[in-house]
Amino acid sequence: MTVVRSGAMSALDQHRIGSPLAKLLAGRARPHKTFSIEIARADGRVTLPLAMRSLTAEDAARAHADAVKWLVSTGGWQREDLIGDAGDAILNLEVMVQTLTRALVDPEKPDVSFAAEAAEVRRFFEVDEIRAVWDEYATWSQERSPFRSLKTLAEVKEVADALGKGLASMTSLPRYEYASLRLIITALVGQRATWTTENSSGISQPIDSPADYSASSTPTMTVGEVE
Repeated sequence: MTVVRSGAMSALDQHRIGSPLAKLLAGRARPHKTFSIEIARADGRVTLPLAMRSLTAEDAARAHADAVKWLVSTGGWQREDLIGDAGDAILNLEVMVQTLTRALVDPEKPDVSFAAEAAEVRRFFEVDEIRAVWDEYATWSQERSPFRSLKTLAEVKEVADALGKGLASMTSLPRYEYASLRLIITALVGQRATWTTENSSGISQPIDSPADYSASSTPTMTVGEVE
């Protein structure tokens, strides 16, 4: 027989009332955003009003799993075919389809899904339209992300100066996304090189622009990177 100490809560009781995480977040409405895209059809161009909501990690995992499942069971692909450039391209597109199926909602009723199933997204949207809607979703997700993203050289220098002068804590670094973090590190190295050179010969070293790293440091979407 299990004895519960006075003041403690059994696992069953905790399950009944919910964990602290569940009590904090369950039942809260997800953030949503309305937007529009222009699509072209035989009768001309039309502006399509849309809305999207944020997705949980579980939603993202199911979107990825369903993308692989559909490609293998219905699309005629083998799992090993999904590895490589061609496989990445088709898998990324299907992940977009599955993610948008879950993210798109009725602009008038954000708690109602806009598409009944992924097949509707494939059937009614063209590929470029799916990518356009995905860009809206990805941009909105980035705006809401707790990770900071530095867009300009001035922002990188400001953060590097603050870190170098002890005005900002090193513990803030994990809050920056990967590309920005690389730029900050590069700027700090450039500062140190400048100080060292000034002490010896007075010649300063330039700090690279963020554009120099845009191609190499921006990660592409992989099979597990879906929000």
